[in-house]
Amino acid sequence: MNKTNAQIKASARQNLLGHYKPVIAALIITELITLILNIPFDSMAQQGIAFGVPSRIVLGFLGSLVISLIATLLQAGVSHIHLQIARGQDVRYKDMFIVCRNRPDRYLGYGLLTILLALICILPGYLCIIPSLTGSYTMAAITLTLLGCVLMLIGCIVMIIVLLSWSMTIFLLLDDSDIRVMDAIRRSRQMMRGKKGRFFGLGLSFIGWILFSILSFGIALLWIIPYLSQSQVCFYLELLPESAEQTADDGSANP
Repeated sequence: MNKTNAQIKASARQNLLGHYKPVIAALIITELITLILNIPFDSMAQQGIAFGVPSRIVLGFLGSLVISLIATLLQAGVSHIHLQIARGQDVRYKDMFIVCRNRPDRYLGYGLLTILLALICILPGYLCIIPSLTGSYTMAAITLTLLGCVLMLIGCIVMIIVLLSWSMTIFLLLDDSDIRVMDAIRRSRQMMRGKKGRFFGLGLSFIGWILFSILSFGIALLWIIPYLSQSQVCFYLELLPESAEQTADDGSANP
């Protein structure tokens, strides 16, 4: 990988010139669909918490998980558009729905795996702090809350590291209609070996822009998020030749 993060971002800006319309449209469609579908489940969960109805809480939670899977599919469609742009192909916002006709089960499967990962990493800590959420302030509850905070912090760190390793999975699924989810994850882990810090740094470099978007009441995010997404695609494309060479070397070393 020869390009620096600054050069990757410069490539992303160049790629997006004249292509902001379809990516902004795709972003708005994704966010609107996710928001509208999630409204009844959010309301259900809030009512369950307010009135102490566990069944409503569970149904609201399960509904939100389903919407998260749908969001993963829509976001894969947006990534498809960004890949087309990075490769100099003509795009329309409607192209985001191509993934719905091309083995959508793989993207849903990947979304399910990320949800399970989040549950494994976050749930133990959350369960520990439940007593304090119910108004119990005994010494045991306070101790459990502190333990829960530590566990949640550790869980978040683990989750970030794992997700960085998996970060190329969607792009690999988009590029190869025959690759299975677990194979794509394994290849992503191989591609990101020694590159996670740089990819994390690439994301961190957008924090200033995201904070600046507050001054525009979030409107600037319509340009900043595509800029970030295109930068991630450029990072992926930079890794492809190196990954292919490594795979070829591995194959020649193991006849």
